[in-house]
Parts: sequence; structure tokens; C-alpha cells
Amino acid sequence: MEITKLSTKGQIVIPESLRKGLQTGTPFVVSRQEGLIVLKEVKDLTKDEIEEIKELNKIWKEIDSGKCESYTESEFFKKMKEW
Repeated sequence: MEITKLSTKGQIVIPESLRKGLQTGTPFVVSRQEGLIVLKEVKDLTKDEIEEIKELNKIWKEIDSGKCESYTESEFFKKMKEW
């Protein structure tokens, strides 16, 4: 077991003994449940898929921070027709 800490920029260093075999830029799925944060290496993603994940993360952050619009079902379908 190793100990690390969260930086002011939200970064966590994976200790050297645990990152052997990982390459810089390796993508991970991150999940959190109660006091446990899990990193799972994602293999064989294309550059487009990685960019899509980044964009989805940006969208979810906006939703979580309240920077989104809510619609009723009828309003939503009306907006869809406008798109």
C-alpha cells in the first residue's frame, strides 16, 4: 500500500511502484463510492473516443454545477424540432 495526496489542481500522483507498465496518457475510468476511489485502465480507445469522453465529462460538470436548462417533455420535443 502506498500513500498519495490530492493537489490543489485536483491531481493525484500514482506511486511509481504502482504505475509500472503504464504509459503517459493512459486513459482510466474513475469511479467513487463512499470512501473508495477506483481507477480502471481503459484499453484500445481511439483518439476520437478519448475526445468524446472528455466532452461528455465537460457536459456532466456543467449539469452538476447547474449550468443547464430543464424542459418538460413537450418543451423538449419542441426544442428538438428547432435543432
